[in-house]
Amino acid sequence: MLTYRLTAQDLADVRFAVSPVAEMVLSFRALRDPGRFPLQLGWVRAVQTDLKDLDWDVLRWLVNDTMGSPDFLTPRPSSPLTQLSDELDLIAAVDEDTYVRQMTAVNGKPPTMTIDQVVEAMRQYWDAVMAPYWSRMRTLLSADISYRGHILTQHGTGAMLNGLGPAITYEDGLLKVDRVAEQSRVEDVAGRGLVLQPTLFGPHAVIPFDPGAEPLLGYPPRGQANLWSVAEPPTRKDLAQLIGTPRAHILELLTHPRTTTDLAGELNVTPSAVSQQLQLLRRTGLVEPQRTGKQVLYRPTELAALLTGTAVD
Repeated sequence: MLTYRLTAQDLADVRFAVSPVAEMVLSFRALRDPGRFPLQLGWVRAVQTDLKDLDWDVLRWLVNDTMGSPDFLTPRPSSPLTQLSDELDLIAAVDEDTYVRQMTAVNGKPPTMTIDQVVEAMRQYWDAVMAPYWSRMRTLLSADISYRGHILTQHGTGAMLNGLGPAITYEDGLLKVDRVAEQSRVEDVAGRGLVLQPTLFGPHAVIPFDPGAEPLLGYPPRGQANLWSVAEPPTRKDLAQLIGTPRAHILELLTHPRTTTDLAGELNVTPSAVSQQLQLLRRTGLVEPQRTGKQVLYRPTELAALLTGTAVD
């Protein structure tokens, strides 16, 4: 068991984040022991044929028999919008002493490969078995954060923490995390900030491997039972029937952020006609605006990516 001691200020500073690289590293657990992850069997089955060409001489070092991983592989994320490329850069920049010490602690022997080889093996793994499914995964993780934020706002931090999962309990400044470590330990958050991170590959909870590491708690998100219930994204015809042909066409064109005028030129219609469709797509959560100088660009949301089966940068 791990117990985090939180002051009133620590409770006020609790924040949420999503980590692509953590989901990638933790997903090795499901491949090693699928029976512990029944809700992710859809993904495990789907990626089997894509695993054989990956560099398992390196990848097998990233999780041990007790499902532990070196902490440098899962840097604490700072935002729900964390990008994989930024996290891989952090991993690549880890100092040699930390790299050797943590890999040795997890695996019982010093590593036989360089950190650059580790990062390259992880990048290939992501492209092969994570990237095709990441939009679906991230949509569920982001939706859970929105739900927890609602609970926090309506009922307070204590109620939110007590609802994170059966292995996680909070009372009187003590956040207890069960089923995570053979030896119990108590750590003070002490102003360092506690990050709550939904993860599909817990399955109960996830904590740092090293005692004294930056406070981090991975917890199981809601809705996992339905994550793989739809095997394939809808066809273009399905999407057009659902949201209408003009709006479906706009989503197809939004492979990168574009202006209303740009879209109007592509569609050979007036900007006002495109604007009307974009406003409806915005109200239904399928596009979002971003201002660049005097221009307003529109990009698809994660929900739109889930509908179309495409990735959002």
